[in-house]
Amino acid sequence: MNQVDIYIGDYRLDLFQDEEISISLNVQNIQDISKIFTDFTQSFTVPASGINSEIFKHYYRTDVDASRITTSSTTNYPIWNSWIGAWETQLQTWGGGSSAASVSNTFDYRLRVAARIEINSLPFRTGVIQIENVLMKGTEPYSYSLSFYGDLVNLTDLFGEDYLYDLDLSAYDHTYDGATILQGFNSDALFSGDVFYPLMSPVKNWVYDVPNGDINYDNDIHYDNSSGHPHGINYYELKPAIKVLKIIEAIEAKYGVDFVGDFMTDAQFEKLYMWAHRYEGYMYENQPNGAVGQLVNFNAQTISGFDLANDWWLVPSGANLQNIEFNYNIDSVVYTQEYYVDLYKDDVLYATNAHTGNVIGGKFVPIKVRTGERWQLKLRPSTQSAMAYRFTQFFGRNVLTLTKYYEVRQTLFATYQVRVNVSSLMPEIKVKDFLSGIVKMHNLVVTPNSSTEFNLQTLDGWYADGTNQDLTQYIDINEVTINRPSIYREIDFKYQDTEQILGFEYKRTNPYGVGFGDLNAKFNFDADTYEVNLPFECPLFERLTDYKGHGGSTTTLTNVLVYKSITSEVDQENQFNPYVGAPVLIYGEFSLDISANPIGFRDETGTLQPQINEVWYANTSSTSLGVGTAYSLAWGADIDPYYLTSVTNSLYATYWEDYITDLYDSNRRVVKVESQLPLGKILNLQLNNKIIWNNQKWIINSANVNMTTGKTTFELLNDV
Repeated sequence: MNQVDIYIGDYRLDLFQDEEISISLNVQNIQDISKIFTDFTQSFTVPASGINSEIFKHYYRTDVDASRITTSSTTNYPIWNSWIGAWETQLQTWGGGSSAASVSNTFDYRLRVAARIEINSLPFRTGVIQIENVLMKGTEPYSYSLSFYGDLVNLTDLFGEDYLYDLDLSAYDHTYDGATILQGFNSDALFSGDVFYPLMSPVKNWVYDVPNGDINYDNDIHYDNSSGHPHGINYYELKPAIKVLKIIEAIEAKYGVDFVGDFMTDAQFEKLYMWAHRYEGYMYENQPNGAVGQLVNFNAQTISGFDLANDWWLVPSGANLQNIEFNYNIDSVVYTQEYYVDLYKDDVLYATNAHTGNVIGGKFVPIKVRTGERWQLKLRPSTQSAMAYRFTQFFGRNVLTLTKYYEVRQTLFATYQVRVNVSSLMPEIKVKDFLSGIVKMHNLVVTPNSSTEFNLQTLDGWYADGTNQDLTQYIDINEVTINRPSIYREIDFKYQDTEQILGFEYKRTNPYGVGFGDLNAKFNFDADTYEVNLPFECPLFERLTDYKGHGGSTTTLTNVLVYKSITSEVDQENQFNPYVGAPVLIYGEFSLDISANPIGFRDETGTLQPQINEVWYANTSSTSLGVGTAYSLAWGADIDPYYLTSVTNSLYATYWEDYITDLYDSNRRVVKVESQLPLGKILNLQLNNKIIWNNQKWIINSANVNMTTGKTTFELLNDV
């Protein structure tokens, strides 16, 4: 029999002497081919001992919300302390000669808490513990029912319900002007290509060189600098795309985790971008509340006490718990619309005042402040446009004594710096759904190296890293069950449905009702249908036609590849309505030669820039014609709008085909066997290892390990 120890944080639980604890090990299972699994236990019970109740904060008591854990300084093993009364030094300790220390119990058992399992004092698994219930006998607790989950569950718990726009992508914020956007449009110099501006229209139905009087004449983007023909893309029509790897880095930074593995440096994955298209319409033009606050930079003091280097008032001890009134005056305002003065406490927005024009006697209602708090001012126009201003006075004073704790000002005019705030533009998708979509798209296996480091590999790569493990002598052959694998009549690989004009028409006119980028695989079996759904839309791009509106009647296909985020519905002016659907992923590569069909670009002054002969290639295929091997974001062999032929390296062909082909192989079997494994084999059991049994290789589909007895039930797949 093995000794199983379970720890909550650093504190070991008491276990029942006769309790056997089993753990199920699963990474990817043919019974549910699109899901990522993790280690988990069936519910098990531990006694409601004094030690355990101290650790679990007496969970059976609704009137107890705090406890302390008293431990031996040498063993860190909890020593029971009554939750009633004052905490005193424990006279009897669990480690001979050691002293006791009492620490506050900070675990929140509404949530899963960090835990680990050891077998015979050797590390086995890390993860989280969840309380299921407490069994009471009379008025006394008898046992706690618990479940253990592996580190992947802990990862999704960290993300919670956060969205991508909750991430800090400020490292990629940039000036909102024509020069900067042009840099990200026709060069790879903006953040070394981590951000670029693709030819994707959020509003207009772009066309190329249409005749005068055409209904889409104002949407013409071909370059024409002749008088009376102001063609070209306005700087405000474009929205940025950010590299998916940089989004993942922001996730790592926010949640204190690391994603590693060969897939993170995969050449195609490094080309994957997300279009920052959260709101219908242009990025900022005609958008309310588009601007973000700019910290007011003060440079002179009348009364000292304000930190000019950091532009904040750090509350001194003498002002603790006083009611402070923040006052300010503003002149030299050059801005005709409403703007806002934001008061921040410790980097969090506390209050906002709205103004137009100059301000005399601006103030915030009295606020009770505390020593050590940091108070700052930010200014924010209501639209993302330039604004000049100067704070001639800003001070904080006690409302009763009128004592001023500081007084500062700006001696020079300031200009609001118009910035593109990338985080605020990120699409409406939760962090966990975004990562789940990336994993499903590429058929990845996610395995924890620790509670904070996770390895991302394609399924084929994960199996390739495994080794052969001969378990023939440990497998019980007296009773072996051979099952038919779960196979499906249809497998649908799908993106989200779209109302974008081309994508909608593609599906509507498809005789099979399959959308662009989707794949419907049919098999001649009497079984269910299975779906692998991504939380993204697959964008259908379009190569524009040159209508030769100024010099001929023939039409030709250009190299200008665009995406139009519009619907088939029109407004009162007969223009297509803008569209926001599910998030859009694209491949991006610099550069695409469009010199045969140059386009125009106008900056914030309306000035037409020199003709654009080179832009980023943005599409669902990963590279432009003749440059390397193309891979596609489509599940199947859809006709690529740039190549005008199918790209064979689809998501299915690249990442899923081998797995599905093996699943439907006529020789595939699922075998259930029992085994008795020694401790060394249990500790070294890796699910990508192939088991040698009777001189045949088997893939582990799942394993259930009784950690106490070593009895292990395997579900194996023959290696076909």
